[in-house]
Amino acid sequence: GPTIIPTPRSMVIYLSFTVFQYFTAATMPGIKVLGLPVPSLGGKRLEYLCNGTATWYLDLVLVTVLHISGWFPITTVVDEIGPIMCVAMIWAIIVTIGTYVVGCVFGRTHRMSGSVPYDLFMGAVLNPRIRNVDLKMWSEIRIPWKILFFISLSAAVKDHEISVERDLQSRISPEVWSLFGGMIEMNAIKTSSPMLFMLLAHCLYVNACMKGEECIPTTWDIFYEKWGYMLIFWNLAGVPFSYCYSTLYLLNRSHGNDPVHHSKIYTVSVYVLLLAAYYVWDTANSQKNRFRMQQRGTHVERNTFPQLPWGTIHNPTYIETEHGNKLLTGGWWGIARKIHYTADLVMALSWGLIAGFDSFIPYFYVTFFTAVLIHRVGRDHVHCKKKYGSDFD
Repeated sequence: GPTIIPTPRSMVIYLSFTVFQYFTAATMPGIKVLGLPVPSLGGKRLEYLCNGTATWYLDLVLVTVLHISGWFPITTVVDEIGPIMCVAMIWAIIVTIGTYVVGCVFGRTHRMSGSVPYDLFMGAVLNPRIRNVDLKMWSEIRIPWKILFFISLSAAVKDHEISVERDLQSRISPEVWSLFGGMIEMNAIKTSSPMLFMLLAHCLYVNACMKGEECIPTTWDIFYEKWGYMLIFWNLAGVPFSYCYSTLYLLNRSHGNDPVHHSKIYTVSVYVLLLAAYYVWDTANSQKNRFRMQQRGTHVERNTFPQLPWGTIHNPTYIETEHGNKLLTGGWWGIARKIHYTADLVMALSWGLIAGFDSFIPYFYVTFFTAVLIHRVGRDHVHCKKKYGSDFD
């Protein structure tokens, strides 16, 4: 039956994936961007190699080859998800302690409180690096979202296999698709619409992180937050193995011969909701971060797919605040202060809606995320009030 006890295979899967992600982050081609001036380094701006798109496409090619060849069927991920999750949790604790010890030994600690438990949780090191890879940004972008996508891909293929097996047991002949005038024949994809929805949702998210990676170095997490248990555990284990609940719920329903089905109108409506919210989320984040980069002279034109209309505001409007900072008032930011949070929340809601209303499990993510965003909005309000003064009102 299902287990979470780590196995040698699960250790190899998770740790080899992690090592491979580091290797590609360190070696593959990409653009280099500068982060914000770091006060503790005398205003020095660190360089970040943004090659996420190249590594993402390589991942997809390798996973396809490994699956088709039979060397590593992608369904192994969801079959071993309990042990892999446990390995991730243990590894996150090891990395947390290791980073803390190394930071203390080599004198790279930053803003220490004097309380060991607190400093372990919040972190001791601000800019942890191994050679040219910033571990904080790497762990935030390369590990969680890719694992989440591969969990959904694994579940989608598994769902297809279950559906095919169910048809065979019912003596229904497999439907065959003929492609390119009969040159290629393949069995029809039998993955359910809700499961394909989750695969699309997670693909959009990971692809957005890869194609817009150059915007990450100027974010709050990279500039201010230290690399402690909070960020390490959340990125290495928390995100991929808690944001996949809708996917696993749908797969379990399929396993139990009770797959989730909706009317075509309902299904199409939820798909439209996801895509509309994604468009707002993607372009709003892009507008904000590219505006920051334009003001600092670090903006780089990207051709990574997809570059959506209105992703960059040319000649943006803004307020010159009394503190000397510029507050964007154009694009989506002329409509609402935190519209990217609203869009993110709507996407989270769609992850639940596609799974129906028979269980709370698919709605864990949107419930949790709502609490996170309420706290984050409060934090951002205090930060922006301090940064922009009365102009923020």
